[in-house]
Amino acid sequence: MKKQVNLRFSTCGEIMIDGLPFSFGVESAGRASAKGLCVSISGEDVDNGRITFSGLTRNVVDKGRVKPVRYDFKLISKSDGKKIYQARFPDIKIPDALETKLFKKVSEQDVINRMNNEISFKVTPHFSGDDTPEIMLTVYPLENVLTGSAAMWLNVTSDTDYFLNKIKKKGKKK
Repeated sequence: MKKQVNLRFSTCGEIMIDGLPFSFGVESAGRASAKGLCVSISGEDVDNGRITFSGLTRNVVDKGRVKPVRYDFKLISKSDGKKIYQARFPDIKIPDALETKLFKKVSEQDVINRMNNEISFKVTPHFSGDDTPEIMLTVYPLENVLTGSAAMWLNVTSDTDYFLNKIKKKGKKK
């Protein structure tokens, strides 16, 4: 049976924080495709406008250097009327998945290969509420939209000291 085009998250932060760039990356978990991919962010609080996003960038390797390239991250209306953020990248080539073996010593070349195969992005969330609503971050190959996507539910906070406050809360529980 031929492998399908499939993506998985290779890097992804824990929570999106108002005004701070959020990084995430995907890698191939299947066969190669030259048809590109799409990044979308959805959820009830995206649809009702409580959470907005700006500054979608993709890190592109150019002559051995990483260069951030900015893209439009448009708020679009789906056929059901709900709003989502979406950016299509038909020019991105998804490589074949790298072979990974459990308990294999990882070489420097293995690390370089993983970094070269990762497709990485940054986006900045904007949210001013006191709660931590959920959004869904999805990256899917245009060739296999239904079963090839990498999807993750993430919370969004306006607490710019989120990690510091999280450490303080853990210290108090002891």
